[in-house]
Amino acid sequence: MADPSEHDDVRGAGESAVGLISAVVGRDGLLEGLRLDPRALRLGSHDLAEQIVIAVRAAQHDLLDQIGDDGVEPSAPAGLEPETLMRRLDELEIQAERDFARLTSSLDETLRRLEER
Repeated sequence: MADPSEHDDVRGAGESAVGLISAVVGRDGLLEGLRLDPRALRLGSHDLAEQIVIAVRAAQHDLLDQIGDDGVEPSAPAGLEPETLMRRLDELEIQAERDFARLTSSLDETLRRLEER
């Protein structure tokens, strides 16, 4: 019988279409890491947010591909049902959009201050 803890390190990874942003999601679909190439900060706030969402979605799809067609990875706890995972991913997407809006607002403000100097 397989040890369930051996699948604890399952993660999804994805990049934006332009390759300036990469994201990593954990087994639960939650965002664990986000890397922004400094050149990404040259994008406008809307484009930056869009590229972040693309990277996170790619990471989530990578995770789903690793888990398998049935949505439950081998030896996964019974609580990780496909419907639950999809609902959590939808909730994460909504939260990520809010977080990205705050991030881009903050970046816009920082860029504005730098331009004033």
